[in-house]
Amino acid sequence: MMKKLKILITGVGGDIGQSVVRCLRESSYKIYLIGTDIDTYAAGRIKVDKFFQSVKAEQSEEYLNILSDLIRKERTDYIIPTTEAEIKTFNLYRNHFIKGSTNILINNPLIVETFSDKLKTSHFFEQNNMLYPKTYSISEFNGEIPFPLIVKKREGCGSKGLAEVEDKHALLYFKRKYQDAIVQQIIGNEDEEYTTGVFSDGNRVFSIAFRRYLGYGSLTKYAELVVDRGLSDLAQRTAKACGLKGSINIQCRKTKSGFIPFEVNPRLSSTVYIRHFFGFQDLKWWIDICEGKKINYIPRYKKGTYCNNAKREII
Repeated sequence: MMKKLKILITGVGGDIGQSVVRCLRESSYKIYLIGTDIDTYAAGRIKVDKFFQSVKAEQSEEYLNILSDLIRKERTDYIIPTTEAEIKTFNLYRNHFIKGSTNILINNPLIVETFSDKLKTSHFFEQNNMLYPKTYSISEFNGEIPFPLIVKKREGCGSKGLAEVEDKHALLYFKRKYQDAIVQQIIGNEDEEYTTGVFSDGNRVFSIAFRRYLGYGSLTKYAELVVDRGLSDLAQRTAKACGLKGSINIQCRKTKSGFIPFEVNPRLSSTVYIRHFFGFQDLKWWIDICEGKKINYIPRYKKGTYCNNAKREII
């Protein structure tokens, strides 16, 4: 008889947290879900079996105490942190959490520390002889990229904190306001933007790609399934170079030179349920490899689209 897995999901009020819950509910595993969030009215709280209010991960000592007590009392089998801040905290204190039989679904330190930093991400692709957009620390930038260009926060998720800068006056404003930002070359256009989910069991690499358009809150509004050798090769090379054993997500644009990656999510991304629906069940597979099961991926569709109607739930 299959045992029931106790799974703790952090940030269940966010889009990723809610998508993770949905993927797990539709998996073949018997599960008992525990959710946490800093918001006592988090939307995802009604979708888990038990909910606990947490604190911000930046409050390290209090956060560690709350999560440690919860893990011990609930005897959790798996922890799935879904927010950038919590993943960084789990990465920093992973030896504190990795005790007994509890599995934490986060990537290796190289992946977390490299791809949480957009400047380090650019250096990663450069060092591995792959295409990348020219990227500089805003404090060290001296006109190496022509205008217009992109200014982004060096750390952060999605397109938050992103602005297109047209001239030196605008750049000076951002330089004064965001000293730890990056300046990045604009590549391609939004009509040729792609998101690629990548999973590896430590040996084999699987991927699925979509051409996408972003909507409100930088979430994917429309996604079209794409089968392209260039995208699968990019996934293979990236996974092998970073020693992937788990899931990441690559954002790139198509140019005359090929597909150029500009960002990598070192975690399960907001498109995890879209991938799940199309048969690419990387969240389940991550649990599978921890349970000693073999991954068998057969694409469900050759063509398909996803459209977010922006329906919101009101609690």
